[in-house]
Amino acid sequence: MKAKASRTLCRPLLSLLFLFVFHLPSASAGTTLIGVVMPDDTPYYSAMHRAFVKELKSLTPTGQRLNIIMQRPFPDPIALSNTARKLVAADVNLIVAYGSPATLAVIQEKTDIPLVYAGVYNPEAAAVKGKNVTGCGFKVPLTSILRYLKSLKRISRLSVIYSSLEEDSVRQADELERLTREQHIRLTKINIKSRRDIEKLDSTIDGGAFFITGSAIVNSFIGDIIPMLQEKMAPSAGIFPDQTAAGVTLALYQPPAEQGKKAAEMAARILWGTGPKNIAPAVLRDTELVVNLRAAHKIGINFPIHLIVEATKVIK
Repeated sequence: MKAKASRTLCRPLLSLLFLFVFHLPSASAGTTLIGVVMPDDTPYYSAMHRAFVKELKSLTPTGQRLNIIMQRPFPDPIALSNTARKLVAADVNLIVAYGSPATLAVIQEKTDIPLVYAGVYNPEAAAVKGKNVTGCGFKVPLTSILRYLKSLKRISRLSVIYSSLEEDSVRQADELERLTREQHIRLTKINIKSRRDIEKLDSTIDGGAFFITGSAIVNSFIGDIIPMLQEKMAPSAGIFPDQTAAGVTLALYQPPAEQGKKAAEMAARILWGTGPKNIAPAVLRDTELVVNLRAAHKIGINFPIHLIVEATKVIK
C-alpha cells in the first residue's frame, strides 16, 4: 500500500457517488438504496466490498432498481459521524459499514435503518449491537503473531503501531499489552492519528519488533512506515494483507472476500424482508499466513523452515 502524497483529516462529504445499478425483485416499482461507509479506500475493505457486490449480484434476480451509494471518509470520528448522518438523511433502505469505527458511527445515529457490518475486529468485544444491526467480523489469534515474531528473532521489546481514533485498533493494542506482560516483553504503543505522527515516527523507532494493528489510518500510511522499520532492521507483522508486498515481514489475516460474501447474504435476506434481529451475527476465524522472504532478507532475517511450510503464501 502506498501512502498518498497529501492527506487531510476529512474528505468532502457533499456528494454521493453512485457506483452501479442492478435489479432486485420487489413488489414496489421504486428504487432501493444501499448506503456504504468504507473508511478511506482501505484495500482490505475494498476487497471485502468487491466480494459483497459480486455476491449480492449473484443473489439478485431482475426486478426492482437498486442503487449503491458509496462514501469514503477519512476514518476519524467526525468524518465518519458526518457520513453516517448524510446516509440517514438520504433515507437509504440499508447501510453497510466496513470496520469498527464506521459501524459504531452508524449505530450512534440511533436510526431505524437496517445496518450490516463487516470487517469488525472481534465484534463480540465491541458495542456493535442493536435491534436493526447484524453483520460479520473476524478474529485473528494475536498469540500466534507474537509466536511467529519470536521465531524470527529474540524479542525483548515490541512496539505496537495503532490509532487511538479507532476502537478496534485500541483493543488490539491492549490485547498485545496483556500478552507481552505475561511473557515479560516490554511493549511500546505508537499512536498514529495523522501524517504529522508519521513524520515523528522515525525518532520513536528503536529496533525490536513491530505489530501493525488493523487500523485504517495506520494502513493508509503503510508505504511510509515500512521503510522506516526496515532502516532499523526491525521485523513487522500485521493483520491486514500487504496488498503491494510493501515489506511487512509477515501477515496473519482473515480473507476479506469471505466477509464480503457473508455480508451480502445478510443484506439480501434483509432486503427480502427478514429482520436484522433474526439474522445471527458471525465471527470468521479462518486465517491465511503470508511470509515475505524478500522483506526478511532486507533486514537480515531468515525464516525458519517450519514457518515457511506453515505459510499459506510465500513472497520471494
